[in-house]
Amino acid sequence: MELIKLTEKNSNYDALIIPFGSELETTECIPEEAKVPVKAAIEAGFFKGEDGEIYKLSMLAEGKIQNIVLVGLGNKDRINNRSLFIAFSKAYSACKKMKARIIRVVLDNAKEYIEDYDVVEKICEGTLFADYEFNEYKSEVKPSTIERVEFDTTYDRFDEALAEAKVCAESTILARDLINQPPAFMTPAQLAEEAKNVGEECNIEVMIIHKPEAEELGMNAFLAVGKGSVNSPKVIVMKYFGDKDNEDVIGLIGKGVMYDSGGYCLKPSASLHTMHGDMSGAAAVIGAIRAIAKMELKANVVGVIAACENRISGEAYLPGDILKSMSGKYIEMNNSDAEGRLTLADAITYAIREQKVTKVIDIATLTGAVKMALGNKTAGIISNDEELVRFAQEASEIACEKVWRLPADKELRPVLNSSIADLKNSAIGTTVGGGTILGGLFIQEFVEDKPWLHIDIAGTNWTHEDLPYCPKGGIGFGTSLLYNIVKLMSK
Repeated sequence: MELIKLTEKNSNYDALIIPFGSELETTECIPEEAKVPVKAAIEAGFFKGEDGEIYKLSMLAEGKIQNIVLVGLGNKDRINNRSLFIAFSKAYSACKKMKARIIRVVLDNAKEYIEDYDVVEKICEGTLFADYEFNEYKSEVKPSTIERVEFDTTYDRFDEALAEAKVCAESTILARDLINQPPAFMTPAQLAEEAKNVGEECNIEVMIIHKPEAEELGMNAFLAVGKGSVNSPKVIVMKYFGDKDNEDVIGLIGKGVMYDSGGYCLKPSASLHTMHGDMSGAAAVIGAIRAIAKMELKANVVGVIAACENRISGEAYLPGDILKSMSGKYIEMNNSDAEGRLTLADAITYAIREQKVTKVIDIATLTGAVKMALGNKTAGIISNDEELVRFAQEASEIACEKVWRLPADKELRPVLNSSIADLKNSAIGTTVGGGTILGGLFIQEFVEDKPWLHIDIAGTNWTHEDLPYCPKGGIGFGTSLLYNIVKLMSK
């Protein structure tokens, strides 16, 4: 699909997207041939400009049928980046269903709504998201008809926003593809290959640590999780240094459990078919580092992914095992389905001690409890650093990926105490609640007082329904969030 800024006014389009606020102002920006049918639809009350409202009509121009999609943006005082992103995504999806080839978007018709760089960038991203499908395993595929999207706009930084939108959308789509691949294919070794491909594409260093070296490093908590699988675990390290005069290094740590059966604490059968999505944090890190490198951000970033599979076999670890982590702390493993935090513990220790990261941001499908607390549209964040929280909240607005801060409540921490080890990996058997917070508090034990931000995406990584910006499957949530956190920090 080609995305361009319109330079020549003509009627060469199949679908015309016209945004309106709730005041329903019409302007001279609307193509002449569309003014009469649009005015008639508004005057008849068929379209009111409400937030996310879509109204479709058709007209005959120069002997061919052209479709018009009116998209409502709502009241200007109540809009936000995400509502605009979703509204335009709905319009693009409508055009796709109409089998349009050339779509024209009259952005200037709602100029007062779309005057912010980040909004323009996300509106452009939405075109690629709405057109995304994962069809690799379908024997018959009807390709999308969309060939070109033309943006009719006078926004002076449009070309810059469009270029960034392409990079960010492509990176999120990469993350979606990694998540959607079935577990028989997307093994730890395959994820390592995918990371190396990104390294070659972006000219960044990618290092793969194999099992023997991980054993020498003492990454026993991570290795224990992967013991039940015939697919050997891998630690993937991606290095981007765009600010070599700065000693600050941001560590992006992604949970890379390629398949999570729950181990001997087996998950319910209804959940198992989507458990190849338990590496969504890893996918987000790979996608974010691609975008960071492509956009040449002035920052130093090291991504660390401890990739393994949590399966059941005669070799698998057992509840009651004591694991010595890379940090030296002993962990009583009392819940094999609280495995992600074990892999993250060693990945974080490795990032701090071996890669000398000065700030730690981890992202993981860590707890089902976060979905119970926040639903499936908002990720939970926990932190020991106010500045990182501020960056995350601001990046959330820009990325249109919602987050909500949960407290790192130290009063809950005692339930992770163990009578036979330094701590246990789960508060299983207690009635304390706060599972998402406890998962974060466990991870915090390994950050060595570094500024740290934890992002729990267990509720937001996957959709079971078609959304305007994503079909059923992996969403790639966190790719844009991480990219924009680093972008803000680089400034």
